[in-house]
Amino acid sequence: MKKFFTLIAVAALAFAAQANELSVGLGYSMSNTTPICGLYADTEGSLSQTIYPAEALSEMAGNQITAIKFLTVAYYYDMYGYVSDDETDYINFENAKFQLALLEVDENGFTDVVAVTGATPVATAVPEYGDMVAEFILDEPFTYTGKNLLVEVTCIEAGDWNDTYFYGAGMDNYCSYYYIPGGGEDGENISKHLPAAIFTYEAGTTPVEPTEMTAAPTFNGYTTDGIHAYFVEIIPTEPSTIYFRVLYPDGTQTDWAEYEDILSFTGNGMYRVEAYAVAPGKLESYPIAYEFVVSPVTGLTEMVGSKAVASQRFFNAAGQEMSEANGLTIVVTTYTDGTTSTVKVVK
Repeated sequence: MKKFFTLIAVAALAFAAQANELSVGLGYSMSNTTPICGLYADTEGSLSQTIYPAEALSEMAGNQITAIKFLTVAYYYDMYGYVSDDETDYINFENAKFQLALLEVDENGFTDVVAVTGATPVATAVPEYGDMVAEFILDEPFTYTGKNLLVEVTCIEAGDWNDTYFYGAGMDNYCSYYYIPGGGEDGENISKHLPAAIFTYEAGTTPVEPTEMTAAPTFNGYTTDGIHAYFVEIIPTEPSTIYFRVLYPDGTQTDWAEYEDILSFTGNGMYRVEAYAVAPGKLESYPIAYEFVVSPVTGLTEMVGSKAVASQRFFNAAGQEMSEANGLTIVVTTYTDGTTSTVKVVK
């Protein structure tokens, strides 16, 4: 009868082995069914699954995995200077072809003897007899975003079998699963073995913080004959999302909101519309402002402009300065560029 054996021990989950490599599950646990079910390398369709916890892989988050190595007991012996003549300490199955598949998942372990479906095939390998490491080089880099990672290895071409033990870490939860077609009661099982693995990844593939600013939007303001209203259209300079807010004549203002359609204003007084734009992969634009006055006589007076206001002064019809607009008022606005504008409002 083919056997399954796991030695559980306390182990460190992960440490950075060197630049662009992350070693996970280094410990003193051993298994001949996970991460590769080499015990059944002669049975096409046999598979092993392991869920590596996100906290052990956080160093790789946002980067691309390019290869994964699984370590036999012989690797453990060699790392600590041991010597062994036991052929089960090395890869000793031959001619079996295995497929590696990956999937980020929410679950952090197996609670039942049920395989997780949906993993994406990313590599194949035919491990060589006598090797201490089984390496899968990915066909295309796999972008790892930072969740728990399901690693699945399936035998897709049967070969010759013999015991081969892979080492790893003993865990408190059931993080490994294996399945053997036609294996009866022993055909599938879950264990607390976290197989040791070395992940190779491309550093620096985390999205780079943008440095280029989005081009600021522009304003188009207008009125329509016979309608006591002023309309403001905000136009993007490049494909982007526009956000705006409005400062009303009474001093209240809205929260920032996404711009969707032309804005209309019917109440008398001076308004200020502020807006900025954000394009994909860019910083938000600098904000721009558009000021205008709606009067009770004409529906509007004039556009004040897409400029930053430095100060405003208020005068009555006799030319006397006032602290605020009151009745028929002449408003003199000075902008930061030194220009001024004058409008009449009734308040």
